[in-house]
Amino acid sequence: MADSETSRTLPAITRGKDNPQNGATENLPFLIDRRNLLPVAAHWLSARVDETRDQKRASGPTPVREMWPRWYACHLQRVRATRLRQKLETKLLGETGGTPIVELRIGAEQTVVVHSFADINRLAPHLDAEQLYQARVELSRRRKRWKEADKRLGYATAVAREQELAHQAGIAGRVMRITAPSSLTEVTAKLHCLIVMQDPGLKLELTPWPELRRLLKDLIRIGNVADR
Repeated sequence: MADSETSRTLPAITRGKDNPQNGATENLPFLIDRRNLLPVAAHWLSARVDETRDQKRASGPTPVREMWPRWYACHLQRVRATRLRQKLETKLLGETGGTPIVELRIGAEQTVVVHSFADINRLAPHLDAEQLYQARVELSRRRKRWKEADKRLGYATAVAREQELAHQAGIAGRVMRITAPSSLTEVTAKLHCLIVMQDPGLKLELTPWPELRRLLKDLIRIGNVADR
């Protein structure tokens, strides 16, 4: 089945021979669908923002056209940080055999997973002395192995970096989204930011997400026509 959100009315998105100076449309595809919507929007916005970079502006709040590149750069850094964290996490789990947890059997059938010595202490009334001792030894051993591998790989540092970038991108995005736009480009930038932050995989099917994705394509098409 064809993608229901595929645009088939966007020949103007490609850079035409009748407008060779239009950098905003360079290398944009004939069709825009879920697979390329966000990259196409980012490409188009980057070109439009570059065109206005040297324009003087009146004093006052920072305009959306200046906020969007900063937010998007932070977002891309966060994406790279997430990929690195995932890569290191896979290595760490492979080297240690899993997160530092211990499974304890209580009674004949119940099994409880503990993550800390506090968890073990809370279960003390249900365990005998040997179980308590073995649980503490095993948890200590697994934590030591995890910390040694973590120190070598830098996983905890990668997690902290990812969280910090996500926090920065979140703040920048929220500020941009409450800032009044002054052009079609800025409206497009705000919508692009909203979709990236709330529906990055373009998988949400409940209203208004399919409609917002189509609106983003419409704004790019209209902006592209205005460039002519």
